[in-house]
Amino acid sequence: MHSRFGGDQRAISSFVAVLLLIVLAIAAGTIIYAYLMGYLGGLGTGTTPGEMSLDTAKVVNATHARAYVRNNGKGTLNVNSAYVDGSSVSISGGSSLAEGSVATIYVYSSPAIYTMGNTYEIKLVASDNTQLSFRVKYS
Repeated sequence: MHSRFGGDQRAISSFVAVLLLIVLAIAAGTIIYAYLMGYLGGLGTGTTPGEMSLDTAKVVNATHARAYVRNNGKGTLNVNSAYVDGSSVSISGGSSLAEGSVATIYVYSSPAIYTMGNTYEIKLVASDNTQLSFRVKYS
């Protein structure tokens, strides 16, 4: 084909153009789907994730640490496990936190694990997998 400007012009065939439009439509649909599922994915699951925060914590003695934990989420949280530097330990005290309440939770171990002057990472885990990690120094 000759144009009036003196050059040879070639167009993309209609088959290739249709394929390009299909690929663009699939890509756009995939991006929109991924965005909406990320945005709406939490709706309808029936559970609201909990939220805990630490008011204060202190190592009381060689076997006990005390933490004042607040439930900032919706519903009641049941703290059922604790870890000190990755090792499972026991808990006692107010392990059931009502919405908006503060509970005193004792993290203890037998034999004694806390040594004066050391810092420990404590992680509390609730039954809905809500987690709270904090560091405390025995001084």
